[in-house]
Amino acid sequence: MPQRISARKERRATREYWVVALGKRYTGGTRQRRYFATRKEANDFVSQSEEARRKLGQEAFVLPISLRAEAFACWHRLKSLGSTLTEAVEFFIRNCPQPETAKSMETLKEEFLKSRKAMNCRPRTLLQYESYLRVICCEFGKTDVRGILRQDIEDWLEESEWSPRTRKNYLVTYTTILNFAVAKGCRTDNPAASIDRPILDDRPVGILTVQQAKSLLRTTMKSEPSMVAALAIGLFAGLRRSEFFLLDWSEIDLDRRTIEVKGIKAKTRQRRLVHMEDNLLEWLVPHSKENGSIVPLGTIDAFSDRLRRLAQDSGISPWPHNAMRHSFGSYLLGRTKDENQTAAEMGNSPGVIFRHYRALVKDADVTEYWRITPTSVATD
Repeated sequence: MPQRISARKERRATREYWVVALGKRYTGGTRQRRYFATRKEANDFVSQSEEARRKLGQEAFVLPISLRAEAFACWHRLKSLGSTLTEAVEFFIRNCPQPETAKSMETLKEEFLKSRKAMNCRPRTLLQYESYLRVICCEFGKTDVRGILRQDIEDWLEESEWSPRTRKNYLVTYTTILNFAVAKGCRTDNPAASIDRPILDDRPVGILTVQQAKSLLRTTMKSEPSMVAALAIGLFAGLRRSEFFLLDWSEIDLDRRTIEVKGIKAKTRQRRLVHMEDNLLEWLVPHSKENGSIVPLGTIDAFSDRLRRLAQDSGISPWPHNAMRHSFGSYLLGRTKDENQTAAEMGNSPGVIFRHYRALVKDADVTEYWRITPTSVATD
């Protein structure tokens, strides 16, 4: 017959206790003793021990009493939430912070760029990351990522002479790479994420006037005829510079009057068809080929440098940012009065079109813009 336990009173110095002793034969291991201030507490413990031994046998006493008491207290707290100890432990294991790993910002930068290449980020995006991170590492390259503080980042930004937009770009990049550090277990927080972003003024987009567009095309026809098709597509089809730089003649269908921007070449990674206006068709027919690049130059930076020189030679100074695409959007919205159609042609959202291109040009200029042809430019 199994040994039974009971509570008995003991006296120590000036105080009396109720003690419950669990012998080796009862626990199957070490002898255990518990002291209680009242008889009721002692008897409750006896009942709990008897119930545990009945259900689990001597294995119920393998854990130390203190650990069993802690488990009981935790179970009692979780019971009101409808959760179990097992669920609580599993949740903690999934979400507990990992030990931080020492790593310099320079090393983290290399790992970050490698991960972005593996994610299939576009070459232009990788170049932007490399550019911003190169500057960040000039200041923090040798610093252990764990030791970078919010104040360090704020002081670095405040001491720069960058414009608000440039400071914002660096802060966004810093936030991105420290998020990567958190994911890699190099630190448990991201101090850059809590820094307020600079407030940017809502500046209107810059576009070319009808006369400036004519002047640019006239200069290009005379000095850089191999670039005429690319500039015409920029002005009258609104492709992004990165899109028409990758465009091939095989993706231009003169019969159907469409330009296919494949998903792999589009900024949004979504394929779209741009419909060709009458004047653009006239610009492209003399230069058309079965296949081959639209842009004759080797790199997009070389193309941009040549475009800036053409703009200067055409008397356009300063050259508005993204001038050809912005001009197309403004004049197309002015003609269609439909932000949804304009958005579909440009690969943007209607909200962006409405916000940036609405009411930028006069109706008379809209009509004149879509009449710009090789003939009108040559005889103007």
